[in-house]
Amino acid sequence: MAGLQHRVRDGIHSFVEFDNVEKHLIDSQPFQRLRDVHQLAMCYQIYPGATHRRFEHSLGVMEVAGRIFDRVFAPTVLAEDVRDHLGDHLREDAKIYWRRVTRIAALLHDVGHLPFSHAAEDLLAPGWDHERLTAELIRHSEIGQILGRERPPIVPEDVVDLCWSPKSRRKVEAGAIDGLSPFKLILNELITGNTFGADRIDYLLRDSHHAGVAYGRFDPDRLIHGLRLIVAPEDEELALALDIGGIHAAEALLLARYFMYSQVYFHDVRRAYDIHLRDFLKGWLGTRFKDGLFPTDWQQHQRLSDSHVQVAMQEAAFTAGHPLHELARRLLCRCHYRTVYTLVAQHKEANPNILNDVRDFLIGEYGDEAVRMHQYGPKSEVNDFRVVTRDRMSTTSYAVSEVIKNVPAFDIGFVFVEARIASQAERRVRTYLRGSLGEPGGGN
Repeated sequence: MAGLQHRVRDGIHSFVEFDNVEKHLIDSQPFQRLRDVHQLAMCYQIYPGATHRRFEHSLGVMEVAGRIFDRVFAPTVLAEDVRDHLGDHLREDAKIYWRRVTRIAALLHDVGHLPFSHAAEDLLAPGWDHERLTAELIRHSEIGQILGRERPPIVPEDVVDLCWSPKSRRKVEAGAIDGLSPFKLILNELITGNTFGADRIDYLLRDSHHAGVAYGRFDPDRLIHGLRLIVAPEDEELALALDIGGIHAAEALLLARYFMYSQVYFHDVRRAYDIHLRDFLKGWLGTRFKDGLFPTDWQQHQRLSDSHVQVAMQEAAFTAGHPLHELARRLLCRCHYRTVYTLVAQHKEANPNILNDVRDFLIGEYGDEAVRMHQYGPKSEVNDFRVVTRDRMSTTSYAVSEVIKNVPAFDIGFVFVEARIASQAERRVRTYLRGSLGEPGGGN
C-alpha cells in the first residue's frame, strides 16, 4: 500500500489522511461536486451553522472506516476461530487490498446524492436512489478509470459491493446481494451498518457539531476500540460484535441518533422547508426535463448541484409573475408554512387517524393549497447486535442493555398552513380537538 502522503484538517477528526489514489478520487469531478451539495438540505434556515456539505462528510466516513478496519483486523484482536474463517483474506496482500477498497467505498458512498441530498429523492424514476446513482458513477465515470490505473487495479465492482447498502440494493439487484460473500457483507457493514457503520458515526458527530447542538455527541473512540469480529454461534458465520466494555458508547450513539432525529432532522420547520423545497424542485424539473424528474443518466446527474437550484430560486423569488415565484419566496423569504398541529401520543391513542383528520379538517376550512402535512413512523430500528462478555461468551445487546432494548420508536407528524392564516387555523384546530377528542387545550 502506498504511504499516506496527504492530510487535511477536519473539525471532527482533527485530521483526515489519504494516499495518492484517494487524492485522485477526491480531485475527480464526481467527488468535487459534493462541495456543492448540502448535507442537511435547507436545515441552515433553522440552525444557521448547518451549512456543511457532503464533501467533508465523505472524507470523515473514509477516516472512520479506515480506523474501524484497522481495529477489527488487528492481529491482537482476531480470535483463532475468526482467523480460520478469514483464511486467505489475512494474507498481507489481500489485507492491503481490502483496506483500500473499504476506505475508497467509504469515501465514494455519497457521490450520487441529488441537490440538497435527501430532500427530494422521490423525484427520481422508480427504482432509483442516490446509492444506485453512486454505483453508476463508480462503474462508468472517471472514478472507474482512476481505480483501474492503480497497480494492482482496484475492481470498481468491489467498491460498489461495499458502499451500497444491501437493503437498498436488493430492490434492483437482488442477485448481486445474494452473491456477496460473508466477508464482503462484513466490510459493507463497517460503512453502512445501523449501529457501527462509519457513515452513521460521522454524520451524527458532524451534524450535531455544525448545528450547534449537543444531542449527537458520543465517544467514537471507545466505540471503535470495542469492536471485534466473532463467529456467531447461531449460524457459524462472521459477525461484527462489541466488547461489553463498549456498550455505554453504543447506548450513547443510539440515543444520540434518537435525539438528533427528533430535535434536528425532524424539526417541524425543517420539515416545512423540505416540503417547500420538494414543491419548488418539482416545478423546476418540469421546466428542464420532459418527465419532470431528476435524470438518472450519470453524466446529466453531474451537471446538477445546489447552486443550480439556488440560482433558479433567486430568479423566481425576485421576479413577480414567475410561475415558481410563490414557491421560491417560501424558501428564501421565510414565508414558510407554519405548524398548527403536532402529533401527540395521547391523541393518536384516542384516534389513530388524528393527523389525517386534522389535515382534512383544515383543508375543508382553507382549501387544499393552504395545508400541508408531514408524517414519519411509527418506525423503530432493530439494534440487537452481538456483544462479547467479560468471560468471552457471546450474547446480544438486548440481553445486556435495557437502554438499547427500549430506544423509543419514531412517530412524528405535523400539519402546516400558510403563514397568513396560522393563528386563526391554530385556534380552529384547538376547537376541533375539543370536539373530537374532548381535549381542553388541544395539546399544543
